Amino acid sequence: MSLWQNAEARAALLKQIVQFDSVTLSEGEKQFPFFIQQMLMDLPYFKERKEQVILAPTGDGRHTLMAHYKSSSKKTIVLISHYDTVGIDDFGDYAQAAFDMDAITTLFKEDDAYLNATAKEDLASGEYLFGRGSMDMKPGLMLHLSLIEKAILEEWDINLLLMTVPDEEVNSLGMRTAMMKLYDIVQQEKLDIVLYLNSEPTFQQQASDNAHYVYSGSIGKLMPAVLCYGEETHVGTPMNGISSNFMLNFVNQLMEYNRHFKETFEDEATPLPVALMNKDLKDYYDVQTPFRSVALYNVFSFKQTAAEVFSQFNTIVKEAKVKCEQAYQQIFELEQVERTLDIKVLTYEELLQQATEQLGREKVEHIINQAIEEPALYLQNIHVVDELMKNCKAIGPAMITFFVPPYYPAVNASYHAEIEDLIEQVRNAAASYGRESKRLHYFNGISDLSYCLSDSAGSGKVYADNTPTFNRTYHIPFEEIHAIQAPVFNCGPIGKDAHKVTERLNRQSAFEELPVMLEHIVHYYLEK
Repeated sequence: MSLWQNAEARAALLKQIVQFDSVTLSEGEKQFPFFIQQMLMDLPYFKERKEQVILAPTGDGRHTLMAHYKSSSKKTIVLISHYDTVGIDDFGDYAQAAFDMDAITTLFKEDDAYLNATAKEDLASGEYLFGRGSMDMKPGLMLHLSLIEKAILEEWDINLLLMTVPDEEVNSLGMRTAMMKLYDIVQQEKLDIVLYLNSEPTFQQQASDNAHYVYSGSIGKLMPAVLCYGEETHVGTPMNGISSNFMLNFVNQLMEYNRHFKETFEDEATPLPVALMNKDLKDYYDVQTPFRSVALYNVFSFKQTAAEVFSQFNTIVKEAKVKCEQAYQQIFELEQVERTLDIKVLTYEELLQQATEQLGREKVEHIINQAIEEPALYLQNIHVVDELMKNCKAIGPAMITFFVPPYYPAVNASYHAEIEDLIEQVRNAAASYGRESKRLHYFNGISDLSYCLSDSAGSGKVYADNTPTFNRTYHIPFEEIHAIQAPVFNCGPIGKDAHKVTERLNRQSAFEELPVMLEHIVHYYLEK
């Protein structure tokens, strides 16, 4: 007897999964994998093979859940999903129903004030279910559970390794640690990974778009940062110092919306860079001028490596330094101040070397260890740079460039022969439902597929050398990823408005069409 092999059963399964609150960094996120573990134990196959359901710890109380359906073949498809969701503050008075797909859909029918025109149309059609996690991305997990049950029932001769991870919405700790565990499993079982299959939902290209999309890659994301360290002074004598906010303004003008970072791949393009943080580091009001300011910039990539992005970023910061010095020199002259300004530009790697020479390795290690006691990962990295500069004031005024996690390397398997065949398989499956399926080269919502394909085991060296917490509180297993890399593919259901109160899922796509598409993908490898 099957549990999840028809549309009604899949819908019921998804509603159960969505109703379990697993917001990132919540207690529910910690408990969720145990909930799925119990579901898997309802399948006789796993009830008899408990050791094939694995809870892989992330080191902070959370776990990745892995379920391995084994066959006589070594060919393996890894099924990737994440089970954490963003929060529900945007639901306002309806927050208590945010995880109940039936209840929130009914509430929106009674009061559609939260909905835009397109969402109202979708609600009236009856073709969509609403709720936090209804799109991003608990349907992917539902589909993988259904798929692995079918493999068991029909005894498919291929390994399916389900891997559902926490923390995708913040730092992807789940996926980064899961890849190390997967590496161990592959070595022990001598598996041959032929595909990493994610089922993140499609992102519609316009409001009226009803096409299905598959993705043969995933966009990259980096966060280069700069800490401007000026010279403090009393606000009554401003020319005796240099405001770090003044310095940072020149970087910001050159960096935000800078088209030099824009990449294209056929008719797709990366969004332009913007600042995700831009502020001074004063914790309180007083009449001392700000002398430490920081900015974090979001940079998307297709083909650019971390080394290339960092090189371009440093070029921009050096240009900003020159413009800042010239502008301040004009002010000196107008104010009849006999002074010159010399701003240094250093990478974190260079700062660390100079700090070690000045302070000694033991003192530097002490400074870093204290700075990373801050729980927020992005603040840890800022604090390391800030504290090193405080202890090496003679270096200033300076602009220090570095990286702040998380880092999502861009991946692309476009035009890989097998991926092109899979796209055709999905198109044929979609056509049988009267649905058009199109290919995009990069999933632009950022995904954990970034940790499945690597051009080179040493590709992350510049990133590692210039990320203060790398191999301390933040790690990407570049070598393990390189050893078990395989083509990536994203095929998920149609949804709309990820991370919005109007997040919703197309019923037919999720419960009827996608199970057939995913089965076509697996059978392609079964028949090879």
